[in-house]
Amino acid sequence: MVHSDLMERLNAIETELRRLGYLTGEIKPIENVNSAFGIGQMTFEHWLAHVFLPNARAAVESEDLPASSSLGTAAIRNLDGNSEAGELISMLIQFDERIAQVAKSSHRKS
Repeated sequence: MVHSDLMERLNAIETELRRLGYLTGEIKPIENVNSAFGIGQMTFEHWLAHVFLPNARAAVESEDLPASSSLGTAAIRNLDGNSEAGELISMLIQFDERIAQVAKSSHRKS
């Protein structure tokens, strides 16, 4: 259930990235990103598509999820002024909230 819910959310984020034109073609995972959200190395949108999506999918598949996520905050900061990015920002905030719910639920089980 958690696995499919999070994967559906990631697929929706990918679809929105494509709709906005931030992602075209294949997702090509990038390694050796030395900063949070790719700051100083690439745009936030590029980081979402080529670092976040592959890593998040791998984390969901392996059930190795973080205790929290700050994507929504980073999206608000990085996409401020982009009137077309509202839906993407909302999706990332909802992803953060779902990660927090999953972490809280797994903490109660331990």
